[in-house]
Amino acid sequence: MITPELIEEEKSLSFALELIEEKKSLSFVKCRICHKNANPEITIKKMGSSFGVICKKCSKSFTDRDIELMHNMFCAFGGYFAKMSNSKEVTNSKLREFSSDYKKCKTIENEIKTLHSAFLYGIRPQQLVKSLKLLIN
Repeated sequence: MITPELIEEEKSLSFALELIEEKKSLSFVKCRICHKNANPEITIKKMGSSFGVICKKCSKSFTDRDIELMHNMFCAFGGYFAKMSNSKEVTNSKLREFSSDYKKCKTIENEIKTLHSAFLYGIRPQQLVKSLKLLIN
C-alpha cells in the first residue's frame, strides 16, 4: 500500500540521487587563488591563520610565500589571479603601464597597488619584478 510517508521518502531519496549526480558533474570546490574548479586534485595550503584549497596548477606555479601573499592581497582588496585578463597583449601593455607608474612614485602604497593589479592581470611576482627591472632601466 502506498502511504504519504512512503511517497515523501521516495522523493527525498530521488533528490539525494540527483544531488549526487550533480556533484559528480560539477565542482563545488574553487581554488582560493585563481577561482577555477579545483577538483579532482587539490592541495590544502596554510594561508595566514587559516587554510585554503589550491588547485594543482597554482600549487605548481607559485611558492608557498607567493600563495600566502596573493591570498592576503585578495582578502584585503578583492579579486583573484587573472580575473581581469590573462592574454599576452594585455599583460605586456599592463607591465609597461606599471613600470611608468612605478617610475613616477616609489611609495609603499604604490608598490602594493602595483602588485595587486599585477595579480589581477595574471602576472606572477617574479615576472613583475623582472619586467620592472628591464623596463625601468
